[in-house]
Amino acid sequence: MEFDLVAVQDAISVSVELRKRWRRDWVDLMELAVWGDLRSQQIGLGGKLRKRVLEYGERLRSYVSDRSWIPHPREQIKNALSTSLQLREVIEKVGELMGQFAEGEDLARLQSFWQDFSDRLMADITEREGKLVQLLNQQYHEEV
Repeated sequence: MEFDLVAVQDAISVSVELRKRWRRDWVDLMELAVWGDLRSQQIGLGGKLRKRVLEYGERLRSYVSDRSWIPHPREQIKNALSTSLQLREVIEKVGELMGQFAEGEDLARLQSFWQDFSDRLMADITEREGKLVQLLNQQYHEEV
């Protein structure tokens, strides 16, 4: 049986409004990571954070990408799940780095901003993954 293409598009597509919001949020996060007053006893922690935030932006970009170029719905779903997993991993890594900073004028603002941003994104990831897994499970149950 074929996939419900409307359900697939709903599960793999991120609204333009949400995409714009996350992009603005990522720019604000990068601004704080690069220019914020953040201090730590660990040498190089600021550089590590900036690299992870850049990676986060790249993964976020992949997460919101248009998948219509992928010919088969099953492959679109698998691609969406893969980018979701990659984004989850980098969210965890950025969160770990955030916790290693000790002080700085912008630290509390950065941590608060990150918590809000990552929580909102994780809520979307969790909901979207549920839809994607449900679509795959329906397909596998129908094939058996």
